[in-house]
Amino acid sequence: MGGAVAVTATMRAALLTGIGRPLEIREVPVPRIGPDEVLLRTLSSGVCRTDLHIQDGLAYVPGLPHIMGHEPAGVVVERGSAVSEVDVGDVVVPHLFVADADCRFTRAGAAAQALHLRGIIGVTLPGGFAEYFSAPARNLLKVPEGLDPRIAGLSSCAVVTAVHAYRRGTVTPAGTAVVIGAGGIGQMVVQLLAGAGVPAAVVDVSADNLALAARNGAGLTALASAADRVPAVRAWAESRAGGDGADGVDLVIDLVGTSATLADAAGYVRRRGRIVVVGEEPDFPGISSTTIAQRELEIVGSRNGDRGDQQDALRLLAEGVVTPPLDEEYPLERANEALARLRSGEARGRVLITHEALRRGGR
Repeated sequence: MGGAVAVTATMRAALLTGIGRPLEIREVPVPRIGPDEVLLRTLSSGVCRTDLHIQDGLAYVPGLPHIMGHEPAGVVVERGSAVSEVDVGDVVVPHLFVADADCRFTRAGAAAQALHLRGIIGVTLPGGFAEYFSAPARNLLKVPEGLDPRIAGLSSCAVVTAVHAYRRGTVTPAGTAVVIGAGGIGQMVVQLLAGAGVPAAVVDVSADNLALAARNGAGLTALASAADRVPAVRAWAESRAGGDGADGVDLVIDLVGTSATLADAAGYVRRRGRIVVVGEEPDFPGISSTTIAQRELEIVGSRNGDRGDQQDALRLLAEGVVTPPLDEEYPLERANEALARLRSGEARGRVLITHEALRRGGR
């Protein structure tokens, strides 16, 4: 059993001090932990579009000042008196959803739907854009030996979201699928579908993203701006069905979530097909209730993922089944540049904020 590591009283953190404002690098107190909590030295944290939404005041509005960063990996440096699940020195990642009490959803492993949710690490609770962060011990998962912490941290959001969306879509067997949005999460969904032998078409605004999707196993790619994208996908689905009257694909996973992409989803999917909505935008779905009712469509939401999904996400990462693309890495002091890189639309993978130990090649 490891002992506590000496920790300074203050730490550097990138603080959101106002909606629409740049982050400020400040010295703040190191988190104090309770009996069932753990203090972690941050190794890395992915930068997610949700971070941009928080900065812009969309979807989530935490108390300010706020420390974002909901894809962190860290090393345990201090344990509360009641903690036995992890030891000092363990490299871990958090399951983000912190519940104060059990309910029917937490007992089923679905903490993202907890009725007594205290908050979400890095979203409404302090996260990994700092030298240290804290978490309840029960929320931590150990990183498999040999898995790069940069990659492991993505299991808390990007990878678990892909795994959960895939599972929400394949509750009933899917013979063909369409993935709308070929960013980082979309690429991993394509990898999961390809690994399961489900032919997938991919629609995206970027030709570069479509080229990467093809390398990841997509059977058809189409630009979102192409006038013939819907008939092209339907014809592809028909060819995969061997002339059996496919009437569209079995499954659509929409990583964008706008009115326009949901309208397209209704065009791609067959009667009694399933549309999984992952992207979160303030739009109303562009699908009429007449279409839903008459074609008996299933439309389901998919948010982050369960603890079991994240455990599987770590395993899939360690086995190389899922290989998330990485983009640029930035030190904490350049956190605003990391956010700007993502906001520019030029990132070709996950943007990362990495801390000194990883940049020196250690853990």
